[in-house]
Amino acid sequence: MIKIAKEIGLWAVCLFLVYVFSRAGIAKFSEHSGWAHAFHVWGYPVWFRILVGCVECAAALLLLYKRTAALGAALIIIVMLGAMATHAFIQHRPQQATNELFPLALACIVFLGRMRLVPLPRPRKLSSSHSAG
Repeated sequence: MIKIAKEIGLWAVCLFLVYVFSRAGIAKFSEHSGWAHAFHVWGYPVWFRILVGCVECAAALLLLYKRTAALGAALIIIVMLGAMATHAFIQHRPQQATNELFPLALACIVFLGRMRLVPLPRPRKLSSSHSAG
């Protein structure tokens, strides 16, 4: 029963993050969005705003599949840390960095909950026929 509750909880968090980051990512493609203005004020080039939008949309899509959800969560973590750095070092308003704490915490939960499903490459065993020399 606890395993089912954890799974439902992870899916709920994933779907919330998908909703938030798909909307935010898509909004970054518009030249007339608040994001376009914000990125301009922060001194970032247009290509960077588009890149962040692509990363956010990709993260949202990756969250929809259990085996790739950890990667999607990792992308969100990177974006949130970058946003926090922007508030602290570009805007010189570190108190605004708290806006990113909630999605950052949720992405960390998903990352930890789904990390075990990520297929990692296994190191090769050296056979005795492959000797050096």
